[in-house]
Amino acid sequence: MGRDPEYLAYMRRRLAAGPAAPARDRTIEDARREHAADLARSPRPHVGVVEDLAVDGPSGPLPARLYRPAGEEPVPGLVYFHGGGWALGDVDSYDPVVRALAVASGVGWLSVGYRRPPEHRFPAALDDAVAAVRWAVSNAARLGLDPSRIGVAGDSAGAQLAATAASRLRAPGPARPALQVLIYPALDLREEPPDPPDPDGLALPPHGVRPVLEIYLRGVDRARPDVSPLLDPDPGGLPPAVIATAEYDRLRPQAEEHAARLRSAGVPVTLIAGTGLDHSFLGWGSFARRPAEAVAGIGAAVRAALTRRPGPSRPSR
Repeated sequence: MGRDPEYLAYMRRRLAAGPAAPARDRTIEDARREHAADLARSPRPHVGVVEDLAVDGPSGPLPARLYRPAGEEPVPGLVYFHGGGWALGDVDSYDPVVRALAVASGVGWLSVGYRRPPEHRFPAALDDAVAAVRWAVSNAARLGLDPSRIGVAGDSAGAQLAATAASRLRAPGPARPALQVLIYPALDLREEPPDPPDPDGLALPPHGVRPVLEIYLRGVDRARPDVSPLLDPDPGGLPPAVIATAEYDRLRPQAEEHAARLRSAGVPVTLIAGTGLDHSFLGWGSFARRPAEAVAGIGAAVRAALTRRPGPSRPSR
């Protein structure tokens, strides 16, 4: 059916602006600056408590920022890993995104920066993600979080890190995530999926992820479950999931297949279909109704999953 007219108009304006330099002339530093400038256009809604922190990582401190409602009572929380194709993005540039998610969900979010390629190769980012979750659980009291209701979250490349961290931490114990929130996740890195047909004829720019992955994963078997979590041989032991997709995203089939595998294995799943949306919509909720509705839906699903009373495990429908 195509995109909503208001959202389509926004996308056409967005694409018309284009990058500052031709792709062949852009360095990784150029790409990081442009990515941060794009996200900086979004407003930064008020959150009760915002605090910059340093998380103990395996190779030194990791930058982090805590967002939580004001108040004395501990709240559920998520350790969040930003997107950006593994190489772009940081805690400050994703501040508008995490603020919007914190407002929509009413729970705490700990946004953590991880080591990125080309400076750092696999498994640096994954090791950082696992360490950050363990740190958050160990320091829950000072963060104002409930240690029994801490999950992992991420978008795009960050969702790949969240999913693989959830897999590493699945064994029963205090660090086992209570929930995994995967927003337009990259879950199968074996091959580059094709772009879906676009009913509106938008000329989307090339994503440029392949060269980054070649550097990040050089020599690593991409069929490993800690690289491609869609290939996890035993998904039944994974935490409950909230998975959000975008209709015109080449990663959508992976997310839907992952949701189906989790459900078949008895893992509760809430699948949020981003009808009429594109990859990266988290940063666009201030500019069009459809992405704003999707962010609100993700927030509601997270709130329900982290605040519901424990009960029998069964797949959601």
